[in-house]
Order: sequence, then C-alpha cells, then structure tokens
Amino acid sequence: MVNISKLQNSYLRIKEYIHKTPILVSESMNSDFNAFFYLKNEVDQVTGSFKIRGALSALSNLKEKNVSGVVAYSSGNHAQGVSKAAQIFGMHAIIVMPEDAPQNKIEKTRANGAEVVLYKRHVESREEIAKKIADDNQYPLVKPFDNEDIIAGQGSFGLEACEYFIQNNISPDIVLSCTSGGGLVAGTSIAFKHYFPDVQIYPVEPLTCNDTEISLKNRTRTRLKTHQNTICDALEVEIPGEITFPINLQNCTAGISVTDEEVCVAMKYLYNEFSVKAEPSGCVSLAAVLSNKINVKGKHVLITISGGNVDEQNFSEYLKLAKD
Repeated sequence: MVNISKLQNSYLRIKEYIHKTPILVSESMNSDFNAFFYLKNEVDQVTGSFKIRGALSALSNLKEKNVSGVVAYSSGNHAQGVSKAAQIFGMHAIIVMPEDAPQNKIEKTRANGAEVVLYKRHVESREEIAKKIADDNQYPLVKPFDNEDIIAGQGSFGLEACEYFIQNNISPDIVLSCTSGGGLVAGTSIAFKHYFPDVQIYPVEPLTCNDTEISLKNRTRTRLKTHQNTICDALEVEIPGEITFPINLQNCTAGISVTDEEVCVAMKYLYNEFSVKAEPSGCVSLAAVLSNKINVKGKHVLITISGGNVDEQNFSEYLKLAKD
C-alpha cells in the first residue's frame, strides 16, 4: 500500500539526485482571475520532467537488491527518467518507445546510455514487447505508473508542494494535476490529503485521452473505446492504472479535460507570463484554469507544470496555434 510513510521514505532515497523545483507566482495572473495561483515548475527538474522522481524511487530499491538492469516502456519522459536513474545507479536500461515519439526525447534517452527499442504506436503492443525483452534478459519491468515505488517517488512532488504551503501558512483549496495513467496525481493526492484533508484534487487530461475523467464518473476503470491523436503525447493512455485508480477514486473530486487548442493557449500564456517553455502535456492543468473549466474565484490553487521536453520547432508551431 502506498501511504505517507512510503512517500517520505522514497523522498529520503531520492532527494540528493533531484531538484526541489520552484513554485512560481504572478500577481497579474492572480489579479486577472481573482484567485491565488502557485505553479510548481517541473520543467526545471532533472531530465526536464517529474518522471525522474518515480524512476529514482523504483531503481534505488532495485539497486539495493543487486538488480543489474531494467526494462521500461514510454513515449518519452518516463524513458528519460528511467534511463537517467539507471545511469546514476550504474544499471543497464532497455526502453521501448514509439517510433513517432518526439525525436528529442528518443535522443536524450539514448544519451543517458539506454538501449532504445522502437515500436509502432496503436499497432504493436508496447507492453508485450517490453515483457518479452524483460523475460529474455531476466530484468524487472518498471511500468510508468502502475508501480508502488513509482507512485511514491512522484509523491515527492506533492511533499515539496505541501512543505511550501505549510511554511507560508497557506491552506490550498484546489490541486490541478497533469494526468496520464495517474501516478503523479496519485502520489500528489496522498501527500495533500495527509496535510490538507479538505483540499479538492482534479486530474487534468487531453479531451481525446480522458480515461481518468470517464473512469471517475463511472467509479470504475474504463477503457477508451476510440483513439484520437493529441499534441499531449506524454498523456496518451487508454485506461487508468490498476494501482493508481483506486487511490485517485478515493482522493480526487473529479476529472477535467482540455482541448489541444486550449493547451496551446496555455503554453503561450506560460511562456509570456513566466518565461517558462513547457511541453503540451505539461500545460493541461494551466489550460483548465485559462479555459474556465473550474471555478477558482477566491481560491488558492496549485497548478502542476509537469515537464518541458519539447523541441524549438514544435514549440514555435504550437504557439502559432494559440488564439489570443
């Protein structure tokens, strides 16, 4: 079971390898929305996203058990997290990635010393490919969200945010968390519900991949029946995790979904207002606020900026798609 003690123990293992990322505040944004916003910026994290937190948590435990290598599957950020953690702990990493993943994510994963195996997204099963590689090499498969050590590691994001609010004598009302399989919001929710039991927590997803939103409405894990592409490549999941969903069902108020166009607007706003260059997946929580998907008037709101692994050309194109 993942609880506050597991989060705290994980944080002790990983904190020397990660950055305690900043929380950004804009008086003009607060004034415009008549609310109080706190943007925790994982763009500044090692490997450019929160995923390194969970990867270090999982691999540090495996290293203690003398495991020499791992297998993982990912569209990019988990790949970079696992490959970097493996590099830190001197382990071999084999990462299964979609061939249409952003090239910069593939290159950075290889630069960390990982072996990359490419597959055709929505045609081949990354889970089956990774499982066979894991069996052939007798390596454990480190899943991107359905792993208790991963969830505990992602929870360090929540621990740091809670520490900020406690130190500044602020009681947060709302937490908005970028969501794919649910590992980040699960870990974050455990931290926040421990320190601030009345806080409302909302997973935010792309409209075309809103499996968590639908599953929370149905109160059971629900697989998406159809798939449509989204610029939020890191959030393309068809069904919430088996381990993460029960946590999120207990701790989360409801799901929120945003369109790609709303995400582009958020990317532009974040860059203009905070000089932060985030990837589309990292901006869905901000998009929920800017598109008025939730009432924030008078509220203290934590907005997750989950990552910044986007290349210059794509970033420029996304900003052009943002309507003023």
